[in-house]
This record gives sequence, structure tokens and C-alpha cells, in this order.
Amino acid sequence: MNLPLCYQKIIFRGVMIMGLIEIVSFTLLFIFGISYIGKLIILFKKNNIKANVFGKGVKPKETLIIEKLLRVITFLGLGVWFVNALLPAFAKKWFVVIYKSFEIGILGLAISFIGVSFFIFAMAFMKTSWRVGIDKSTKTSLITSGIYRFSRNPAFVGMDLMFIGTTITYLNLVMLITSVLVIVALHQQILQEEKHMEGIFNKEYNEYANKTPRYLLF
Repeated sequence: MNLPLCYQKIIFRGVMIMGLIEIVSFTLLFIFGISYIGKLIILFKKNNIKANVFGKGVKPKETLIIEKLLRVITFLGLGVWFVNALLPAFAKKWFVVIYKSFEIGILGLAISFIGVSFFIFAMAFMKTSWRVGIDKSTKTSLITSGIYRFSRNPAFVGMDLMFIGTTITYLNLVMLITSVLVIVALHQQILQEEKHMEGIFNKEYNEYANKTPRYLLF
């Protein structure tokens, strides 16, 4: 199905005026999306695992609410990132630019790159235990090796860094607000998942938590 001509023109115009920063930023967003979707497809095709249990299944009401809110907020944040990268003229006009410089933009891209890398490594080390959301129906393995030696939540660390980097890259009010919302929502999800892990793995998880930071340094 072809996009209407008016939408094609908008996208084409956006691509034509994209600079180096926007191209790299959009590439990072694309890599993140492809790796995320690809992991879900691989788990389903090879292992018959429906890994996306976000906001689904029998869970405490608080957990369901947090997961559903996080899904909406994350899509909002990714959408704002998409607009900043693909339609920079629109973002410059409507997103209230706070400060803009090429050097700061490069710094932001570097942080986003580290974030995307963290996220991909986290998915890789989780293997078939990777889930999107809390899975009450299946007991997965407790992964403590690789990148999980340095952080209990490297995928969330990666997402935090992605949005922090993107905020620094564009430094506009809309990106800043949405990034703060995403990071706060991710933290609430972490708290829910830690309760779940503690309930499943008990002493094993507590020992792991005592020697491994929630994020990186804390």
C-alpha cells in the first residue's frame, strides 16, 4: 500500500534537509527498532516464545498500569525522537529549541550510541530468557554473566542513555520532557521487575542484587 502523495512529499522534504546529526540519529533509532523487533521474531520463530507480555496476562493491578503507561510514554518518546531526526525543520519550529550546536549534538549521538549498544548486548546475553514486561507464566533463568555482571538492568540503562543522548543532541523542550517521562516510567518498571525476580529466585537474586548495581554505579 502506497502512502498518499502529500505524506511522501513531507517525508522526502524531511530527508533532503537532514544533516549529518539527523542521519546518524535516525540510523541509531532504526537499529534500536530493528534489533528489538528482530529479537521478538527470533524468539517466536525459533523457540515458540511470545516474549512481548507487556501489559498482558494475570499480574498485580499496579504492574499492569505501570506497563501500559510505560508503553504509551515510550512510544511517545520514540515518536518525538523520530520527528526530531526526520523532520528537523518542523522540530525546530515547534519543539522550542533550548540550545543547539554541532559539538553538543555529536556528544549526544555518542551517548545514544552507547545506549543502543547496551540495549542490544543486554538482549543478546538474555538469550531465550528475554521478555518485554513481566512474564508470570514462565520461569526464566537468572542471567548474571556478561554485561549483567555490571548492571542488573542493562537494557533499561541502555534506554536511559538513548534518551539522555537524544535529549542532548536536540536540546529542545519537547524532547526533554518526553525523555524525563520515559526515564521515570522505566524506573517504575524496574522496581516492579525486581519484586518479581526476588519472588522467583529468592536468595539467589538477593545475593546477585547485593553485589551488582541496579544501574551502573548505583
